[in-house]
Amino acid sequence: MVMGYYNVPDDWGQYYYSCGCHASEGGCSCPEGLLENADRPWLSDAGYDIDEDGNWSRLISYSVHTCRRNHKDGRIKKGDRYKLRVYRGISDEDGCSWIYKRKTIVKKAAPPSGDRFG
Repeated sequence: MVMGYYNVPDDWGQYYYSCGCHASEGGCSCPEGLLENADRPWLSDAGYDIDEDGNWSRLISYSVHTCRRNHKDGRIKKGDRYKLRVYRGISDEDGCSWIYKRKTIVKKAAPPSGDRFG
């Protein structure tokens, strides 16, 4: 190997993956490269997206709710409007799957007024 200026190899910048990522970056990190190396590429056709950890995910349910009582986690209170997204995750390595939920507050409940009886 011939070293160039500042101890950098002369062939620096010539090693690229088919997707365009450079080999010196520690591997391909783009979704196309992840899809090429995936064990279950057919999940892409079914609407799943793969992340850099090798997990597939897909939104399976979306709904908007008005909270009727305080949630256990303390983030959502009575009267708040929130979005509930339900996802299915699948591991690319062994194929195990799981369901996970994401809650996002849309609108906080109005604070109670000081006058109770109008």
